[in-house]
Amino acid sequence: MTNKKSILIGGLLAGALLLPAASALPDDTKYEKDHRWSNDGKDGHHERHEKHNYRRDVHNDNRGHHNKPEIRQDFKDVHNARNEVKSDRKELRGDHQELRKDRTELRSDIRNGASKQEISKDRQEIRDDRNEINKDRTELQHDQGTLQSARGDLKADLRKR
Repeated sequence: MTNKKSILIGGLLAGALLLPAASALPDDTKYEKDHRWSNDGKDGHHERHEKHNYRRDVHNDNRGHHNKPEIRQDFKDVHNARNEVKSDRKELRGDHQELRKDRTELRSDIRNGASKQEISKDRQEIRDDRNEINKDRTELQHDQGTLQSARGDLKADLRKR
């Protein structure tokens, strides 16, 4: 009787120790797009399980709307507005770089004791750069608004479908 009890208790103890270790074992299952491959360890046999998805595929159900000319035009408008915003940002970066360059030139002219005429010319360049930056900012904000409205038009046309 004590032999059976000790075997039972030993088995429970071994099971209790092995149970947490099972979660640390590596997962040998490979996932592809539509199939799941698993290696059971049975003579190196690989099984292929089909992945059955019976729910609606919301990403691919709305396909085929590119053939409508109104929606194609909306996509073009969004694309053009994005390019406008991108070019405005590039121009704004260039103007900031020009402003930094003019400021360093002014500093070096002041350090080197340049004439008042040269310093006033540098300051005028800095003022012109600031005005150009302000113009570019307003243009960028206008183009971002155009992009938002183009996106809204596209979304509205896609919902009409």
